[in-house]
Amino acid sequence: MPLAATGLLPSPQFSPEQIKELTAALEVPLDPSLIEWRVTITTKAGKPRGLVVPYADQRAYTDRLNALFSPAGWTRKYVVHTSTNFERSQDQKTVAKVLSPVS
Repeated sequence: MPLAATGLLPSPQFSPEQIKELTAALEVPLDPSLIEWRVTITTKAGKPRGLVVPYADQRAYTDRLNALFSPAGWTRKYVVHTSTNFERSQDQKTVAKVLSPVS
């Protein structure tokens, strides 16, 4: 059960106009620079093919929600922890970044 429903936290009330404005702001597409592409399905039968889908890192969504709703009491923070770089064996990419959400 959400804390606001228990009466422990005040539940923010939005006017119908504010709800329309917030909904419109949430419908604005993310900046194209935040969109990445992921290959989800591949086939090697015949001519190699794959299905590519767009996605955005969860930080893009978190930043948008923070910008719109933090004044109403919602926030989610994250901290980036890094480790020593290492090379993945399957694709020889160098990786190391680890995200830790802090609520």
